[in-house]
Order: sequence, then C-alpha cells, then structure tokens
Amino acid sequence: MAIDKLPTSLGNSTPLANNKYKQNIGNEAAPSAAKNTVATTQDSVTLTPQAQRLSQVQHNLANTSAPDNSAKIEALKKAINEGTYQIDSDKLAANISSFEQDLEGL
Repeated sequence: MAIDKLPTSLGNSTPLANNKYKQNIGNEAAPSAAKNTVATTQDSVTLTPQAQRLSQVQHNLANTSAPDNSAKIEALKKAINEGTYQIDSDKLAANISSFEQDLEGL
C-alpha cells in the first residue's frame, strides 16, 4: 500500500485513551523544550570568486542600456526572406569555439 493512500482512520490525530505513550496534541510544547535553551548562532555565507564575478557581470548588465540593433536585424530579416543571406561556416565555427572557451573561463 502506498504511504500517501493510507486509510483515513490511520491519519486521524485523536489521542488513544489506553495508549501508554504520552501524545502532544495541538500547540503544546514538548516538556524538554522549556528546559533546554539553545544558544543562537549567526550564519554566514561566503561567495566564491566566480560567483562574485558573475554577480558583478549581472550588475553591470542591469545598469547598461542595450545597443540599438534594429537596423541590422531588419537587414538580416530582409536577406533571409529574399534568400540572399549566406552563412560563413568558418566564421560560425570560430565564433562557436570562442564562445565555448569563454564559458570554460567562468
């Protein structure tokens, strides 16, 4: 039987009258919780140098306006639609290789 398909009688929270074990029902605190006081410690986070660089790049990108490439985009769309756009496979391969090298440097 799957645990998420238990009969409803098993999931009720009514205490059993003849149960020899004490049950905490509702918002009652456990007796040991009042006796034990736990010292609070302060957590800290340290970022790796890569994470710090990535954060700086994100900050710089957020504060930089995007260049207006609309004329170039329209020219590319026109060339593609007319069937005159030619792909330079050597340049494409060089750009892909350069991109992969940049990714490895992160």
